[in-house]
Amino acid sequence: MGIMACYLSLNDALADEIAQLDNSHIVEKIEELMEKLHCPVYEMDKLWDGLHCLLTGISASQPIEAHPLSEAIVGVHVLDTEEFVSVIGSEELPRILEALHSMERTVLQQQFKPADFRAKQIYPDIWADDEAEELFAELIAELDQLIDFYEQSLTRGHDILISIY
Repeated sequence: MGIMACYLSLNDALADEIAQLDNSHIVEKIEELMEKLHCPVYEMDKLWDGLHCLLTGISASQPIEAHPLSEAIVGVHVLDTEEFVSVIGSEELPRILEALHSMERTVLQQQFKPADFRAKQIYPDIWADDEAEELFAELIAELDQLIDFYEQSLTRGHDILISIY
């Protein structure tokens, strides 16, 4: 199945409920929320590490503290490290969105080298040189969808819960 990233947009009541849970119950609650569609959900699937590398130059396994582009993918406040779960507060979304909007697509395309992703062992192992154009298009589509999801969440005043497992 692989390691997938999922982003949930939480109102204050759901965010408070999750904040009260211990680590062993957070993943259960995330899966319940996703299954019952109790909140808006964006599933990035397996391109989270590739998008992190495209935006920051390194794997998401090495998050960069206080770096809005890294935080856009892996969150700001880690809740659980065993099954990676983190949060972005609604008050943190504007600076993250500003950083995401500032990324020039032409610059990102020039920087995107599948060989670099292979050398850095970026997950998943799909970075073929002969598919560079298609892979870049997939990464940009994920970026656009993430930005849209974050903008909608900001409009609602929601926090973001990120799970990567």
